[in-house]
Amino acid sequence: MSVLRIAVLILAGLALTAQEPVGLAGKGGNFFSLEKDAALGRQLAAEFRKRTTPIDKPTVQNYLDRLGKRLAAHVPDATFPFTFSAIAEDLCPTIHEPAALPGGYVFVPAALFIAAQDEAEFAGMLAHAMEHIAQRRVTRQATQSQLVSHASTPLIFIGGWGGGCSEEQSIPLAFVTQQRSYEMEADFLAVQVMARAGLDPKALVRYIQRVQVRRARTVSKAYSPVPDRDHRVANMLWVIEKLQTVDYAAFAPDEFAAVQQKMRRLIPVNSHTPPSLMRKTPE
Repeated sequence: MSVLRIAVLILAGLALTAQEPVGLAGKGGNFFSLEKDAALGRQLAAEFRKRTTPIDKPTVQNYLDRLGKRLAAHVPDATFPFTFSAIAEDLCPTIHEPAALPGGYVFVPAALFIAAQDEAEFAGMLAHAMEHIAQRRVTRQATQSQLVSHASTPLIFIGGWGGGCSEEQSIPLAFVTQQRSYEMEADFLAVQVMARAGLDPKALVRYIQRVQVRRARTVSKAYSPVPDRDHRVANMLWVIEKLQTVDYAAFAPDEFAAVQQKMRRLIPVNSHTPPSLMRKTPE
C-alpha cells in the first residue's frame, strides 16, 4: 500500500472535532484540532520513514537544523515545532519540493540540495514547505473535502505530501483551484519569512523561474493543480516590492556549499532513489 493511501486512511479514521460554520471553513477553517493534526503527523511521518532512505550525515543534519531554526523563528503562524530530515528519494522531481507533513515534519530531498544554486534558494523552498505546515494545509483540504462531499468520511486527496507536487495525482476538479491557492499562499508567506530571516526573498523567485518547467502541451491549464510559473513569480514579486529593502546576507554559504558537495557525491546524477545509499555510512 502506498504512503499516499495510508494518509487517506489515517485521515478518514480520525474523528472530526466540532464543526465550524461553513463560511469559516470556506475561508480556510479547519475541522481538525491541533491535537489531531499532531497525531496525524506522527503516523504519517512513521510510515514515510519506513518507505524512504534517510541520509544520516551529521554535517547535513546539523546544517538543516540550524537553517530550519533560523527560518522557524520567523514563521508567526507555526503551532508545531519543526523536525527536519534529509532523504535520498525525490518525490517531486519536477521541482524537488520537500514533503511537508502535519505536526511539523519536513523531509528534504537530496535533489533540492543539488538543484539550489545557493543557500537562499534552498532556504526559500524550505520556508515554502514550512508554511504549508503552519497553515495546516492537509487538514484544511480534508475539511474542504468534507464540506464538498457531504459524507461522514471525507474524500481526501493529498498531492505532494502537503506540497505542490500534484501534477500526477488524481485530484477532483473541485479542488484544483484550491490546490493552486495553497501553493500561491505558501509562496506569498515564504518570501516574507525569508526577508524577516535576513535571506534574499528574490532567491525563491529565481529558483521557481529556473526549475519549474512549463506544463506539457497535453496538460490543460484548467486541470493542473500547480499554479502557472509566471503567475507564481508575479505573485512573489508583488509581495517583495512591499517589503522593506535591506542588505540580505547568507546564513552559512560555505557550509551549504560543503553539504551540497556531499550530496553530489552520495546521489548519482539523475537518480531519484540510489539503491547503494546506506542508512549508516561514515562521513
